Amino acid sequence: MYTRTLLLISFLLLFAVGPTLAQSSPCVAESEQTTCTIQFDPNDTQGVYDFSQSLGGYLVVQFDTILTTFDLTVMVATTTNPPLDGTEFPPGTVCVQYQGEGPGTCVQYNFSGSGTVGNGPNGVPVKNIDYKGLISLTLSYFTDPSFTVHTPAFGHAPGDITTFTENILTSYSDDTVCGVACDPTMGGKTPGLSSIIALDEPLTATDSACNLTLTPTNVSSGQKPQIEVTFQLLGGNTCPGTGAPTRDKTATISVSTIDQNSGNLVFPALKNVEGNKFHWDNKNALNEYDISLDGLANGKYTATVFSTKFSPVSANFCINNGAVVTCLP
Repeated sequence: MYTRTLLLISFLLLFAVGPTLAQSSPCVAESEQTTCTIQFDPNDTQGVYDFSQSLGGYLVVQFDTILTTFDLTVMVATTTNPPLDGTEFPPGTVCVQYQGEGPGTCVQYNFSGSGTVGNGPNGVPVKNIDYKGLISLTLSYFTDPSFTVHTPAFGHAPGDITTFTENILTSYSDDTVCGVACDPTMGGKTPGLSSIIALDEPLTATDSACNLTLTPTNVSSGQKPQIEVTFQLLGGNTCPGTGAPTRDKTATISVSTIDQNSGNLVFPALKNVEGNKFHWDNKNALNEYDISLDGLANGKYTATVFSTKFSPVSANFCINNGAVVTCLP
């Protein structure tokens, strides 16, 4: 476990690319420690909570704009059967099983604060008083090898509500193409902070995403290069699958990379008019999505496709000087 964490940190520093973010000093929790506190101010808008030594994962909190100075504490707690809103999370939703934790044990992150002007629930900062805009959360964690991810969900219990009523997931990256140095990562955005938890929803079908392909495409003069992402949705829980390919209206895509300054996994904004939904190529029976390379820096990227019908699948691509190149081993 500890060796894996050191490899992760080395990997992040070696292959990092991305924008600069204002960052406060990271809080590293020692073994068995369950809390970390970081002070935020208008010049320090990002906090890194490292619970990897105590099996709690790695949490990054990023504010758009901070108006005051405040302390923000994250406490990692284990629980069982956390209350979930059944209208938001379908029956059969479970917590992601972390490495070292038994089945049914949930790892929950609780926020509290001090020194805020707004003095929200448990002392957390208040929007439009202590900060403006949304708060971006990025959670990396170590899953148990026996645990299978189906449909990832990022649970949030807003305000002083103890029930998880919101799925704030906006992006996801799995570890199937990273090897020993990477672990699943969820991204989400929220207007306020309370408690968060990594969840896994059951699939609505027993299908497979087969023949996932990333192909650089030719574009008209003056336009930015693109990558065409395609896959076939087929019956059965393993490829090559069964039956004729069908359309998946629930499939979404996330693109992740490593920030060269912070060493954190980040989800760069994609300049795509189609959002993050796939469209259907009826002629070739493919679910298709075009990634614009506009604004993406040099480096290695992971495209992760996830859905309510199949477990996440991933593939890598690399960019150099605005063009897609072969990724080095």
